[in-house]
Amino acid sequence: MKAFALRRTGEPPAVLERPVPHPRAGEVLVRTTAALICAWDGHTAAGAPTGLGHEAVGVVEAVGPGVCPSYVGRRVGVEGHGRLAELFRAPAAGAGLVALPDTISDHQALYAAGALPTGFAAADESGPPPGASVVVFGQGAVGLGATIAAGRLRGARVIAVEPEMKRQRLALRFGADVVIDPAYEDTTERIMELTGGAGADRAIMATAAPAAARAARGGLSESGKITYARCRPPQSSGARLARALHLIGDGLVDPTVITTHEFPFDRVGEAFGRLAAKEPGMIKPVILFPRPASSSSAPSSVGNHKEIRP
Repeated sequence: MKAFALRRTGEPPAVLERPVPHPRAGEVLVRTTAALICAWDGHTAAGAPTGLGHEAVGVVEAVGPGVCPSYVGRRVGVEGHGRLAELFRAPAAGAGLVALPDTISDHQALYAAGALPTGFAAADESGPPPGASVVVFGQGAVGLGATIAAGRLRGARVIAVEPEMKRQRLALRFGADVVIDPAYEDTTERIMELTGGAGADRAIMATAAPAAARAARGGLSESGKITYARCRPPQSSGARLARALHLIGDGLVDPTVITTHEFPFDRVGEAFGRLAAKEPGMIKPVILFPRPASSSSAPSSVGNHKEIRP
């Protein structure tokens, strides 16, 4: 089988031939149908050799000892590392794997398997009370998840900080009350203006830009708090994953509009390189895998929302 991974430290990732994994006790073997590439994969690629990708959707191909055979054939969303591969193992029980309802497409489910729960977790950790002012720095997929959670789920007033126009529009679509463009405005001054000079109650960092960190510190109230969005262990995200699926299934959030590019798996290296280079206009690239012959007739196609060809 093929997997996108690091051969050794210091070398760029590539599509490599790997043995087909066999599910161990308590595990399932998943055949991937679609996956997302995340900026976090770039940080992983700078470390030790490993498989890349942590947001995927697929179909259970086989089960290991102790797992009910009825798992075979189920569509599942999976969080965890090493998912940019044609086949991978995953624990059958735990928060990192969830069966998908027929009402949710693969494309929608991809965001519930990583980006949205990560943003939700940052908002939960930040803990803004209803009516509080929350500044979310960065409106990529995770930042948008934090915007949704802080504004729509917690009732806070959300100020988004984002220089790219496409992401600014998405922030407003997903619940931001105001967007600050740091390329044209002094972010700290604008935050103070919007909060009547008091400063923001909370700041959520979904970007590593040093200027954003300085603006966050300068724009906080005396009792304000800064929270950093970060990847968390899959076992900590089960409730948030379920919450994301609920919001999507009820039609309250359509995360597929975050997708800007689609690539077949044989072009995954190109997609990774373009995202790592911070190509303008690229937010989330989806990687499409060949579908298994026994795939479900459920609405699982990525392209059933929009067709994007880079």
